[in-house]
Amino acid sequence: MATFLQKYTNFLTQKPLLGNSVTGAQVVEKKGWKNYDWKRTGRIVLWGAGIFSPAVTVWFRYLDRLPGRGTIPGTALRVACDQLIASPTVLTGFFTFMTLAEGKSLDDAKAKWKREFWPTLKTNWILWVPFQAFNQGIVPLQYRLLASNLVNIPWNTFLSYVNNRAQSQDIEMGQVKTQ
Repeated sequence: MATFLQKYTNFLTQKPLLGNSVTGAQVVEKKGWKNYDWKRTGRIVLWGAGIFSPAVTVWFRYLDRLPGRGTIPGTALRVACDQLIASPTVLTGFFTFMTLAEGKSLDDAKAKWKREFWPTLKTNWILWVPFQAFNQGIVPLQYRLLASNLVNIPWNTFLSYVNNRAQSQDIEMGQVKTQ
């Protein structure tokens, strides 16, 4: 096990973008095989592996260069930047990407964002502020995305639920165009 962990550590250190993207692709929401929505899973995996993981790998490296590494004020600065800059940007990107990937319009994405952004961001802060304080303050850089991905499994399940709930609300309100 120690050899595997050392090889994985070396891989993450030498190829952080690839290593963290592959790790990030493991998110799957289960609904039972009969009603399983493979396209929905594909969209989440594409978001996680193709967009989120590479972007967050670069973002965590940027945060690590901020002053005060290893101090409480430095950690607070990193968490504040993460939650006040990255989180709103990521949520906006998530709702936009998912809506467009579902074949809907940019206007549909804007409507979903207006309904879901603030409640989702508030929930995000409840979960991610304490976790990122731990992650940015204690976890070594090469493991931060891996640690985040452990929290991302239930978080992405929640995001998928919120996104699908918004889609169901659109259908109920007659706002979804038939394809």
